[in-house]
Amino acid sequence: MNKNKNVIAFYMQAVKLKEKIRTGWIEVNIRKERIESVAEHIYGCLILAIAINSEYKLDLDMYKVLKMLTLHELEEILMKDFTIRANITPEEKLIMGKKCVHNVVKDLIEKNEIETLLDEFNERKTKEALFCYKIDKIECDFQAKLYDLEGAFSYEEAKKDLEFFGNRKDEIEEKSKCASDIWIEYDKPKFSRDAIFESLINEIQKIKEIKNGEDI
Repeated sequence: MNKNKNVIAFYMQAVKLKEKIRTGWIEVNIRKERIESVAEHIYGCLILAIAINSEYKLDLDMYKVLKMLTLHELEEILMKDFTIRANITPEEKLIMGKKCVHNVVKDLIEKNEIETLLDEFNERKTKEALFCYKIDKIECDFQAKLYDLEGAFSYEEAKKDLEFFGNRKDEIEEKSKCASDIWIEYDKPKFSRDAIFESLINEIQKIKEIKNGEDI
């Protein structure tokens, strides 16, 4: 076994996520020359997790949380970043994702531990997995808000997602005043019964301008 070869091979696959643009931003036609990559989304998730734990002193295994968030998009090295607009069931996506993760990590010594960790993330039964799931969702909503404030996210483009929201379509449209509201209102039920995330998503939604180095 050549351990250095395994490290290099895994790294060369994983860093492809630095160049892979998030499909959701392409689909809603974000009007910026440079838009978020999958790796940048992962970084955003890590930063949010660290900040939330700092302020709320969570009863979580933070090593597991940060490792889970670092690895939770590994499947997208080999498969498309499917969004709500994709013609694929959650079950199909899960099966495809597991195969992709296996192919990415199959030569690593800790391959079984990584696959088990990502199974835990997808099953969302442990407190760490639930926390990571919510971080993954709220980071996307936060980025949507930032693009909205920059004038890069069109309300008309965001409204095209309403057709995928089922019987919540009218309710979400009524509550939404801008592009990011549509995504935030759609995700709010995912944060129900969690006071930390409920308060945070409400604060994110109320942001009126981007400030650098100042209080929001």
